[in-house]
Amino acid sequence: MTRLTGRLLVGGELRPGALTIEGERISGLELDEPAWEPADLPVIAPGLIDLHIHGFALADPLDDLEGMARALARAGTTGFLPTLFPAAPRRLGAQCADFGPRRDALPPEVASPLGLHLEGPFVNPRAAGALPLQDLAEPSVAALREILGTASGDGRDIKNVTLAPELPGSADLVEELVRCGVRVSMGHSLAGAEEARAATRAGARGVTHLYNAMSGVHHRQTGLAGIALTEDLLYAEIIGDLVHVGLEAWDLALRCRGPRGLCLVSDALAGAGTGCDHFHVHGRDHEILGGTAYYPAGPGREERQLAGSAMSQLEMVRRLTEQGVVSLADALTMASTTPAHALGLEAERGVLSPGARADLLILGGEDLQLMQVWLAGTCLSA
Repeated sequence: MTRLTGRLLVGGELRPGALTIEGERISGLELDEPAWEPADLPVIAPGLIDLHIHGFALADPLDDLEGMARALARAGTTGFLPTLFPAAPRRLGAQCADFGPRRDALPPEVASPLGLHLEGPFVNPRAAGALPLQDLAEPSVAALREILGTASGDGRDIKNVTLAPELPGSADLVEELVRCGVRVSMGHSLAGAEEARAATRAGARGVTHLYNAMSGVHHRQTGLAGIALTEDLLYAEIIGDLVHVGLEAWDLALRCRGPRGLCLVSDALAGAGTGCDHFHVHGRDHEILGGTAYYPAGPGREERQLAGSAMSQLEMVRRLTEQGVVSLADALTMASTTPAHALGLEAERGVLSPGARADLLILGGEDLQLMQVWLAGTCLSA
C-alpha cells in the first residue's frame, strides 16, 4: 500500500489530504481541514485525458503509437484519443482496423489510448481549416460503413467522429454512429443553430475545438459556437495555447459553460514535446512559434496558417494559470475530470476516489513541476 499526501483535486477543488493506492486502484481518500498554508503542499491530480491529439514527440498514431503513448505519459497525459486526419473512407477504415492490435500490444508503462478520434472526413470544405481538402468525403452511410466495417458497437476502436451536421446526409450519419455506440462531435462546420440543435437531439455530445473552424456567434444567426456555449448536453473541446482561442473568448466560454462543460485539449501535432522550431510530417512542413504549430508562408500561402498546437495539456495548464485565465483547480478539472465525463469514464478515470484507476500526477512548486506520474498504481518517475 502506498500513501500520498498533498492538495488533492476533489470535486473541482484542491483540498489538503491523503490518498492510498493498493494495486492498480485508489483504495482510500482522506480530506483534512487546512491547518497550514495549503500552497506549501504538492498538488495531486488525476492523470490528464486528451480528447484531441494528432501526435507527440515526433510520433503519431499511424507510425509510432507506442512512442507517442510513452512520451505522453512522461508529460502528464495518461489517457488520450489518438486523432486521425481525414482520408478516403476505405483507407481510413484500414487505418482504424490496424489500430486495435497495435494498442493491445502496448506495454503497461505508457498512456492509455482510449479509442480513436476521427477528425473528418465528413466535414464542411468551407470550414476545413488546416484539414486537407482533397481527403474530405461527402456524408453517406455507405461511406461510413467503409470506415466502421461490419462491426457493431465502437467498430474498429473508433470512439469519436467529428462531422459537420449541416451537410446533406449528415443526419443519417449521426443516427448510425449513435446506434453503433460511437460518440459524435460537431466541428469543421458552418451549421446554424437549428442544425446543431437537431444533431444534439439525435445524440451528438461533443464540439470539436470550440470557436475554431466553425460558425460563430451572431445576434441574428447563432452558429455552432453559440450552441456549444449554451447547450449543457454538449462537451466543448477548447485549445489552451491562447493563440487558437484568445483571452476574451476564453472568458466567455468559462462564464457560459464553466470547467465542467469544457475539455482542455492540446490538438497537438507530432512536433509537440520536442522543443524543435520546425518539423515535417505527412508531407507537410510546419514551424513552431510560442507553442503553436503553423504551416509556413510560401507558394500559394501568403501568410502562415494555424495547423495545431505544439504543447502538452500540462503545458497549457501552466500557461492558462500563469496568465490568470483560470484557477489551477479549474484548469486541471478541464484537463482530467471533464474529459472523463465526456467519454463516460468518470467512475474509472479523471477522478481521485476509492475504486478509480490510480492514474495521477504530482506537481510541485509555483512552476507546477511534474514530480511524479502514476499509471495504474505504478510510479513512472520520482
